Amino acid sequence: SCSILLGFATLMFGMDTMSNAVEGLAQVEAFQQMFIMFKNPILGVLVGAVLTAVIQSSSASVGILQALSATGQVTFGAAVPIIMGQNIGTCVTSLISSVGANKNAKRAAVVHLSFNIIGTVVWLVVFSIISKVFSPVILDKPATYLGIAVVHTIFNVLCTLLLLPMTSLLEKLAILL
Repeated sequence: SCSILLGFATLMFGMDTMSNAVEGLAQVEAFQQMFIMFKNPILGVLVGAVLTAVIQSSSASVGILQALSATGQVTFGAAVPIIMGQNIGTCVTSLISSVGANKNAKRAAVVHLSFNIIGTVVWLVVFSIISKVFSPVILDKPATYLGIAVVHTIFNVLCTLLLLPMTSLLEKLAILL
């Protein structure tokens, strides 16, 4: 239990450090304009995917998004597509690892990528329809640390529920590719 407390304290110290580092950005006009651009969910997905692919860590990418949310400029409407993109970007690690590996390792990496792309496309369409038709107030509210973590978890659970029954199709797709 002591190691759990130490791990939690380290995590909180890291989050506080990142939050303090970006705190001044809330006043920068260019930074504010950047998050206005993320009203376009496709751009949000691309940014999340590219950032996560570059740093090769979805945990670090989510941590960065959480730290940026401390500025109050990141709304849930902007954060949700970025989170979806982060799940695609995290596949870069498995793709790199599969280079020079056997066919099954390559297929596993393709399944990982396919799973995240298909899940993102499906749930991004649902998200876009819901945001256009119902305009939920929550999407205009500033995202929080906890909210980002919850959205990330819900997204992964929804992708699993959607694609778990289709494992044989994902396998066939991986073999085909």
